[in-house]
Amino acid sequence: MQGYFDIFPEKRRTELRTATFENGNADDPLSDGTFIFTEYFCTDPKCDCQRVLVKVFHARSEDAHLDEVATISYSWNPNSDDIWETVNLDVPNPFLDPLHRQVSFASELLDFWSTMIERDKVYASRIQRHYDEIRAEIGQTEEKWDRRHSTNHETHKSSARPLTKRDRKARKLHLARARKRQ
Repeated sequence: MQGYFDIFPEKRRTELRTATFENGNADDPLSDGTFIFTEYFCTDPKCDCQRVLVKVFHARSEDAHLDEVATISYSWNPNSDDIWETVNLDVPNPFLDPLHRQVSFASELLDFWSTMIERDKVYASRIQRHYDEIRAEIGQTEEKWDRRHSTNHETHKSSARPLTKRDRKARKLHLARARKRQ
């Protein structure tokens, strides 16, 4: 995984997504400070997973230390290959990546980000463009991705949309039931 803004630092000023919350309810964890949404992409030339890890950092003020508060995993084509197609049967899209730090209010950030990506089509397209840009910048090796295992995007357009909050809750319940059966 490579950070997009590590490869293209000049784009931090124009393409880095942030959200600032002020004067909110004191009980609301998203009520104070700025949240910074950074993007990390797979650069393995043999892989075409079409995924992004969005690391969310929180700054309570301009001079405050940045705290990592959540990592969101998202695919705009969850059926991009056989492995991810199988994984996505059991895991919601997007989801909080369990291999990374998640604070107590990470699920609220996931809901906020999911709504943002669903409503802001320019931002959603930008993430896909960033994936293409970083992979072009890193370069390709002689071994190309074998697209025979890819699912035809035209036949699965509707599966690329983010799940709604209701869908995510239903999927979590389904996962919990499946784990109990094991």
